[in-house]
Amino acid sequence: MIRLRVWANVRPMGWFGHAAGEYFFEYDPQWLEQDGAFVLAPRFPLQKERFTGVDIRNFFANLLPEGAALDVILNAIQMREASPFEMVGRLGAELPGVLSVLPENAAPQFQQEYTPLTYAQLSRRLAERSIKPLLTANEQTTMSLAGAQDKIGLRYDSKTGKISDSVGQSPTTHIFKPDTRLKAFQPSAINEYACMLLARALKLPVPDVWLLRVPEAVYVVQRYDRVMVSGNILSLHQIDGCQLLGVGADWKYERNAGLVSLPKLAQALRELKVPGRDLLQMQRWVMFNYLSGNADAHAKNLSVLISDQGYRLAPFYDILCVRAYGDNRMALFIGDEEEFDAVGAHSWEALCKDCGFRFKQTMDEFRRMASAMTPAWNKIYGQLHEDTHTTHEEHELLERMNAVFANHIEAALSMTQLGSPEPAR
Repeated sequence: MIRLRVWANVRPMGWFGHAAGEYFFEYDPQWLEQDGAFVLAPRFPLQKERFTGVDIRNFFANLLPEGAALDVILNAIQMREASPFEMVGRLGAELPGVLSVLPENAAPQFQQEYTPLTYAQLSRRLAERSIKPLLTANEQTTMSLAGAQDKIGLRYDSKTGKISDSVGQSPTTHIFKPDTRLKAFQPSAINEYACMLLARALKLPVPDVWLLRVPEAVYVVQRYDRVMVSGNILSLHQIDGCQLLGVGADWKYERNAGLVSLPKLAQALRELKVPGRDLLQMQRWVMFNYLSGNADAHAKNLSVLISDQGYRLAPFYDILCVRAYGDNRMALFIGDEEEFDAVGAHSWEALCKDCGFRFKQTMDEFRRMASAMTPAWNKIYGQLHEDTHTTHEEHELLERMNAVFANHIEAALSMTQLGSPEPAR
């Protein structure tokens, strides 16, 4: 048997291990006995007995990067054939949410420590990321951030603009994402920045965001799973939609066997007894993803915060106008429709029926959001268009986003107009 110690901030939560050919997780007796204990995930209730099987593997594998981003990292740290257990053990000093996974006899440090990182140093890291991935660029720690895009966690002071690397297990406060290296989806930083500003303007719960020039464009988002308490940074526990549904990251798109879907996520949230406003915000998330052409709004882009007080929907993140790059297929279907252009009032009616949402109220809210989007976007577009730092390629992207938004807003207003016919498809 081999096992790693799982920590929640500086409190021992349990063990993640491998024995007799299968993965396991078990809670630490201290964790079960103390006040303030919460579950690793709803499917792993607080109990003395060990949990085993594929659900454990899926949960911890979902804490890792995905696809090509993970391959590059594994090549860089010479772990190409590593198991999820080995990968989590190597990258687990800082994980998404509250967790850290360390060797059995190690413990997280109590003293939080950081070292300054200049814009020039960050720029050099960006230039070298084809050789050294951003997640491994800070040699003073190890960390993992889920997702398929190259990114790094850092500490950021928005008042002074100063950036710092974490040392050891000291938690980061922001995620930095440069333009993707995939040419078909460039530029990306300004896209996500603009879409998050637009989501904020339409009153969706999203974290604060910035667009830095170092001089390369870098999108910066505040981590909602970090809070400041008595001068120290405290991490909050979160799980994403794949962890909630007990599936691996390979199944985050509905088209991949249908293991995830909006109705399944809505049902899971209801079973957690999240506040009613959270279900309303989930509906609004779906509406905004449609209006903004966010084709990549998959199950890992919806998360739940967990505490001893219960569950609540996390702020939204990873919102981009992916359709501006030519992708017309939605990650999670609206009704039975996978493509934006096929969505009509019948699609929303089917979605409402499957999710238990009220159709009329949903369409009323959809129309309000669509009506409010044009003036909100015009203001953001104007600011970015007039910014002298905006590059030619970024201007071209903003124009494509403009066209996508106008098309989707027009369709939304048509399908929500009382007594109007379905748009031709």
